[in-house]
Amino acid sequence: MTICAISQSNYLPWKGYFHLIEKSDIFIFYDTVDFTKRDWRSRNKIMTPHGLQWLTVPLGSNRGKAIQDVILPEGSWRHNHFETIKINYSKSPFIQDVIEILSPVFKDQKITKLSSFNQAIIRQIATYLEIDTLFHNSSEFNIKGERVQRLIEISQEVGADTYLSGPAAKGYITNQFDDIDLNLTWMEYGPYETYKQRGTPFSHHVSIVDTIATLGKSTIDHIFG
Repeated sequence: MTICAISQSNYLPWKGYFHLIEKSDIFIFYDTVDFTKRDWRSRNKIMTPHGLQWLTVPLGSNRGKAIQDVILPEGSWRHNHFETIKINYSKSPFIQDVIEILSPVFKDQKITKLSSFNQAIIRQIATYLEIDTLFHNSSEFNIKGERVQRLIEISQEVGADTYLSGPAAKGYITNQFDDIDLNLTWMEYGPYETYKQRGTPFSHHVSIVDTIATLGKSTIDHIFG
């Protein structure tokens, strides 16, 4: 069985994003679709002693642009985000792991596009979590048609016999898989155990940076069991 999952590249994703990657044999970054403002593509949350805090890449609207075409802004946001993470988790046992994962990406000024930036972070974290899933970009495939049909055709192009979808897609995937030679399965996240977080109340829906800073390599067992 060959399992394919397709998702847009997110900024500093939560642990469930990596759970989806780990459950897949092939993972497609779906970055040929339109960028959406105030979404996970350009922001995520960390936990601080005072509660949740957003880290947002200041992109503006970029209306009508595909995610892969969105240019990263200039300015100090890279430094500020990186320093915010370092300072906030400075007393966490595995902050050095986080620094070693993120530093090469945040300091690489040659990365000028959001998609490339997100993907670089995701690949770094996937390597740390010992995930051996094969990555592709949707731009590698000349796929057209309506929303679900594109997902089906990409999956077929990479030779998958199973499409693994996040539960949010239940809002638009109906019977499209009923009469085709491609199985549809739904991702189930968790249940994940809690751990000692910097703020309260506990939240699983924060960047995986929070989990790695606290658990280090034990994040592998925490997410994948």
